[in-house]
Amino acid sequence: MAGVQAILFLALLLAAKAAGAAGDVEHGQRVAEKWCARCHVVGVAKPFGGIDSTPSFFLMSDQLDRYRQRVGTFKDRRPHKALDFDQISKDDIDHLLAYIASLERP
Repeated sequence: MAGVQAILFLALLLAAKAAGAAGDVEHGQRVAEKWCARCHVVGVAKPFGGIDSTPSFFLMSDQLDRYRQRVGTFKDRRPHKALDFDQISKDDIDHLLAYIASLERP
């Protein structure tokens, strides 16, 4: 019986992770590269491309519980609200979060 409970527990953990990353990872990567790479390190292609204290996407992935809400509302936060991010939709943000959730440090 303990084995069944362990399997159910693991299944619930995997389902929770999948639910937290609802979105298209590849689309999210394209959004990140187009809109975010100017100031943030978004992957391994430009590892030293961040500006000042901008968090890397690897850090956001490591601390996703902390950053999920921040990414979801980034257009209302400094310095983003001073820039033109109107073309980024709610779906794009969901895809961006899926991409961030998929990242693992090299």
